[in-house]
Amino acid sequence: MIEIKQQIEETLKGILLQRGIQRERVQVEIPTDSQHGDLTSNIAMQLSKDLKSNPMEIASEIVSSFPKDDNIAKIEVVKPGFINFFFSDKYLFTVLDRINNDENYFNLDILKGKKYIIEYTDPNPFKVFHIGHLYTNMVGESLACLVEALGASVVRANYQGDVGLHVAKTIWGLMEMLKNESRSFESLNNLSLEERMRYLGDAYMLGFKMYDDLKDEKIISQIKDINHFVFCMFIPCIEKREYKFDTVLVKEIYFKGREWSLEYFEKIYRRTGTKFDKYYFESKMGERGLEIVMDNIDGKGENLFTRSKGAIVYEGDESKGLHTRVFVNNEGLPTYEAKELALPFRKYEDTEFDKSITITADEQSSYFKVVFDALSQLDKELAKKSEHISHGMVKLPGARKMSSRKGQIIEGEWLLNETAEKVEQLMHSSGKWQRDQLAGLSESIAVGAIKYAFIRVGIGRDVIFDFEDSITFDGDTGPYLLYVYARCNSILKGADFKYSHQGHIEVNAYTKELVRVISRYKEYLVTASLNYSPSSLCAYLFELGQTFNTFYQNVRVLDSKDRDFLLSVVNATAQIVKHGLNALGIGVVDRM
Repeated sequence: MIEIKQQIEETLKGILLQRGIQRERVQVEIPTDSQHGDLTSNIAMQLSKDLKSNPMEIASEIVSSFPKDDNIAKIEVVKPGFINFFFSDKYLFTVLDRINNDENYFNLDILKGKKYIIEYTDPNPFKVFHIGHLYTNMVGESLACLVEALGASVVRANYQGDVGLHVAKTIWGLMEMLKNESRSFESLNNLSLEERMRYLGDAYMLGFKMYDDLKDEKIISQIKDINHFVFCMFIPCIEKREYKFDTVLVKEIYFKGREWSLEYFEKIYRRTGTKFDKYYFESKMGERGLEIVMDNIDGKGENLFTRSKGAIVYEGDESKGLHTRVFVNNEGLPTYEAKELALPFRKYEDTEFDKSITITADEQSSYFKVVFDALSQLDKELAKKSEHISHGMVKLPGARKMSSRKGQIIEGEWLLNETAEKVEQLMHSSGKWQRDQLAGLSESIAVGAIKYAFIRVGIGRDVIFDFEDSITFDGDTGPYLLYVYARCNSILKGADFKYSHQGHIEVNAYTKELVRVISRYKEYLVTASLNYSPSSLCAYLFELGQTFNTFYQNVRVLDSKDRDFLLSVVNATAQIVKHGLNALGIGVVDRM
């Protein structure tokens, strides 16, 4: 459809140019109702004001000048001035033929030669990997797959906060727990990885309680000293202090705890199917961020930063909706902002990207606006290539907004496990599967169910994840589309066919409507990719699934005189469902 859409756009521009009207772009799009054609344009209504003429008359004049085209069966004008284009059977059969016989049909090169670096997930070592991280991971993977589908080269990046007060709170809490339990740190190696992570989580909660809730001044001072010591391990220029704790133990806890966290995160990435190409850490960005700030203060460089109450701040332009943020705190330590400011420079040195995208929760939007504003004054070109995409929150029905700080936390692994268990129960209850057949299958379906439930909602809106609604095989769900693919495979199993659209074939309304929907796939894929809108591709795939099921209920395929043709329709459906789900980061299963 992309090619014929561009052809119609160019033809319309040519018709207008013949009348002395020059338009850089003529909008042609897929109508919301297929009764209004396969493509539609409102160009006549756009011109009516300038031409001071009735849009219906303008539309009729344009249509009368439109050259005959074998790919277009009919062009109609409808009120208040739309021009609707209906594809011919010849065109639809050609699309079907290409999907079945052209191995390069899905190869798009719109973004060929472009390099993207997409940063997503970003969990913090020493803290729980919660469902918010799982959400960011799945949104990020879908966007990475979408731009790859248009030919882009994608570097998947993960930026992790391995320094900061959360680390110091965990280390302090862990030392307290070990002391109270008369336990050695080495003994934790005997625990499973999951048990060690829970131990770190409990340690963080203890540190948080003493620092943030009880505000114990003595303990606050101890935690700040640990934080200072950890920063000094990575930034030599920071002036060291006299520390009253066992620095050898703190260093051991830090590196082991970090190692455990990263190992645990990798376990989750294997389940979600994410393979990162680059890992960045705040510990490696601190020194660079501090240098950038100090090189642009006190009249030096761009003089972006100012001193305030012992700290160094960036004063945001309030007219742009920006606020003042601290880049170096009053202890001389670089904040998240300073480290984030260093990151684009490091990414570009590593990849020479054409586009850098960072995906986080919406609550970080104001923070990124300030950082990117500062970046734009240091390197305009780098700032132009960098973009922040924010998403909403993910919640379970009845659950409050979660916070690992206060212990209101829903672990990402818990959601994966719970969903897989519910999928397994649902499939086993059907009587078609034994438990021992379901382990890997239920995991794949569960991951697909969660991914689809997350990305079918527009990025920026909150997601309410309901188990029953998300794993059902009916409705707008991942399992529904996986079942459509499996059903297509079942029909095609053992059926040899070769389709060519030569000759006359009677096509009923159910079949033709399915082929029409099939023909639109690449247009929706391109739109979803360029607009960073996986939800729009989800909507298309759901429409395709519904149209296929209507076809399946009303058309006998295997015993039809047009068997090969109908099998080619089923095969095209299967290929598009698979390609579309893969472009969203969702793997398919052959049987369900």
